[in-house]
Amino acid sequence: MSLHDHACLESVDGQAVTLLGARLTGELRGLLFAARVEQRFVNPGDEHLEVVYRFPLPWGAVLLGIEVELGGKRLTGAVVARAQAEADYEEALSQGDAAIMLEKNHDDSYCLNLGNLAPRERCTITLRYAQVLPFEQGALRLLIPTTIAPRYEDGAHASPVPQHQRMASSLTAEHGLELELTLHGSLARARVASPSHAISVVSAESEGQGADEGIDGGAVLRVALARQAWLDRDFVLVLDQLAHSSLALAGADYAQPGQATVLASFCPRLADQAPLDVTVKILVDCSGSMGGDSIGAARRALQAVVLQLRGADRFSLSRFGSSVEHRARGLWKVSDATRLAAQRWVGTLEADLGGTDMQAALESTLQLAHSVRSDVLLVTDGQIGSVDAVIAAARGSGHRVFVVGIGSSVVQSHLQRLAAATGGACDFVAPGEAVEPAVLRMFARLRSPDLEDLRLEWPGQVQPLWASALPSAVFDGDTVNVFAGFAQVPQGVVRLLGRAGSVAPEQELGRAALDARVSAAPTLARVAAAARLAALTPDDAHADAQDEGVRLAVDYQLVSDETNFLLLHERAAADKAGQMPRLHQERPMLAAGWGGAGSVSLSRMRADIWAGGVPALQRRSPIRQIEARAFRSIGSARSDRLRSFLDDLNDDAPLVPAKPAKPRIDRNDPRYWTRSEFYTGLTPLGLQEWLRINPESEWPATYEELRDIGLGAPVVEWLELLFKNRVDAGMPESAVVMGFLAAIDGGAWQASRKPSRRSSPTQDREKVREFFLGALERTTPQEWPESVWTLEERLDDD
Repeated sequence: MSLHDHACLESVDGQAVTLLGARLTGELRGLLFAARVEQRFVNPGDEHLEVVYRFPLPWGAVLLGIEVELGGKRLTGAVVARAQAEADYEEALSQGDAAIMLEKNHDDSYCLNLGNLAPRERCTITLRYAQVLPFEQGALRLLIPTTIAPRYEDGAHASPVPQHQRMASSLTAEHGLELELTLHGSLARARVASPSHAISVVSAESEGQGADEGIDGGAVLRVALARQAWLDRDFVLVLDQLAHSSLALAGADYAQPGQATVLASFCPRLADQAPLDVTVKILVDCSGSMGGDSIGAARRALQAVVLQLRGADRFSLSRFGSSVEHRARGLWKVSDATRLAAQRWVGTLEADLGGTDMQAALESTLQLAHSVRSDVLLVTDGQIGSVDAVIAAARGSGHRVFVVGIGSSVVQSHLQRLAAATGGACDFVAPGEAVEPAVLRMFARLRSPDLEDLRLEWPGQVQPLWASALPSAVFDGDTVNVFAGFAQVPQGVVRLLGRAGSVAPEQELGRAALDARVSAAPTLARVAAAARLAALTPDDAHADAQDEGVRLAVDYQLVSDETNFLLLHERAAADKAGQMPRLHQERPMLAAGWGGAGSVSLSRMRADIWAGGVPALQRRSPIRQIEARAFRSIGSARSDRLRSFLDDLNDDAPLVPAKPAKPRIDRNDPRYWTRSEFYTGLTPLGLQEWLRINPESEWPATYEELRDIGLGAPVVEWLELLFKNRVDAGMPESAVVMGFLAAIDGGAWQASRKPSRRSSPTQDREKVREFFLGALERTTPQEWPESVWTLEERLDDD
């Protein structure tokens, strides 16, 4: 029996398994969430491994501590400067010793480097983190990310993540998730639901109260997963029907004995403020990653957005992927016609535009009616490699960006950064979650007046030693959190003051009471230090700011852009590795629903793909449908061959005799066919040429037939909406279409050409033709009239 003849953990596609699963336990008290995450690893092979595993933490989470159990021994490490950590880590590996390093990436993901894990050795990494949750429009939302979905990469969106950390997602990996949460005090009486997972909820009484639990009562609510879960989607817990009031807490400083840190949390309320009219440019992600559940949720969200628009509002509609398409050239007024056009446009949205070139799409959208002050409402999953270039394009444009993040693995950090940089806000919708509440919250912010000249008034006019900056965007009903440090905590009322508009008088927006109680727990001070650290980066690149950042991170033991966690374990001489370890990149599970997987069970997919050890593509399995959708969206020659191969396998499809081909317009001739971000289809001259080369018996008689021959959707919709009342009153659709074509056939822009022979027109058709001869008066061979884009022209009733 050889040394290799032993049991070995493998996934169904033969990949070695090192990550056995994760367990998360958490405590939610007030706005403060504290969690412990256990990650369990094993080396199933015969050689030493360097395991690299990249994973996400929630936006705003502060990593407080790391505990390691390696080979049955409990070990401790420390946070040190990044350069020192990297050098010491490599040195330990070269000496055959074990080393563990945790680093934070620029995209707010984390990477665990587990060096020299011995054959069949087990290691458990326990991470402790905390975050202050925002209270938004009467609700709290806890989002715990579990995987990193594939992201769009190109020159403008190249990920800053090091190459050795970039690992493709695995469709066949199975990493289990266990989760238990405890909600304390008033939160135990909230309405609790999870749109992402099946949960069990049990009420109980607290067995004891920690030193920092002064804001809570004794009631607790325990939340756990009701069935097997995986690291393939965000865990989302929503708590609503909450009556949040402002509060202030104090805790002992972690690094400065005798000093204290204060958190003042406010929920601004504006009385007697009429909602403002909005001017909003709607931009929706239709890239391939939005396929399946995400694009369905996006359609529902946008239909809810359209219903929120009212008479004085203005809006535009755009969608993007590798390219951008605008429904109109400017901003529409809200009317029956534009509302109906918007609803139809939303109903046709598909995730069929390839990659996610968000920067180009945003820049193009910002240029629409750029002289008008307006906001952008972005609906996306945020799956791009880097957001820095997108932020640079949006910042300074005068547009606030409001984001609705949709999907099972949204890039929360990217979207939060983009919204914050422009003075906007974020909301999120998980697959299966009702979208209307998120849209209502977003429109409450859009219609909220700007809160300006914000300032804090501390008790007795005491000035703090330091204080975090007030946020650039504050909205009625959302949370404002401010951290500050004091030599001695002042007692009394902290007031948030500001103006609802530049000419409005200053008013009190919120107040919170500070008392003499100071928690001995270090959590508050370390979360505050992370907020101070975030204020220094990434804009402050000079040496003094970097030195201050390293000092803060080391003093408060925070993993940051400039510091890593490092643990070194010197092995006995007999246990040292004889050579450098083999690199093993632990591939994350593919995010559920990503790229068109929809709600299909991944375990069922795996069974379909690998049944009997042979891919089962000849059956009509879910994965085949997913691949077919993906191939359609890519558009390359290779994908065309693969799509053809899949189509050939579809022996269930009935054979339909092909219809004789009609004469077609040359779509490479710019006289006849145009492609732009506003319109793709036949030009006026192109439609005229189509009528010339086809007999009148083959001319379209319906709006759908106009689309079939290549007339662009904006023109067809213009016809339909322009004559909607006439059609409803009894004018046949065919009369509208044929009258329009008769006007096109004799278009004034080509007077030298004689119109085609036409049969005797009906009275309705002739009336429509006469109208369109006037409506098309300013049409050029390549340009349709402006009313196509504005949808404002109407046919007189007489």
